[in-house]
Amino acid sequence: MTQLEKLYQKVALKVIQRCHGGIKLTKHGKILQVYDPQRHIWSKGLVGLIIKEECTNANLRDWEIVNVRSYIIKDLLRNSDS
Repeated sequence: MTQLEKLYQKVALKVIQRCHGGIKLTKHGKILQVYDPQRHIWSKGLVGLIIKEECTNANLRDWEIVNVRSYIIKDLLRNSDS
């Protein structure tokens, strides 16, 4: 695993922890809704904002958000199968 992959995975885990597992996925593995305890709301469009905030905190570029999102989905799908 490269350094960037480790960083993406770390940021993805931060997003999951921030949402306390309150992320709902569709059957096809797309993020449907997320609960943000800092704002106390469920939202469909908030996922991108939360990921962007955590990526900015980790000094990642805007185009790297896609990589972080894929790690979030992989981790959630892996945990739901267990």
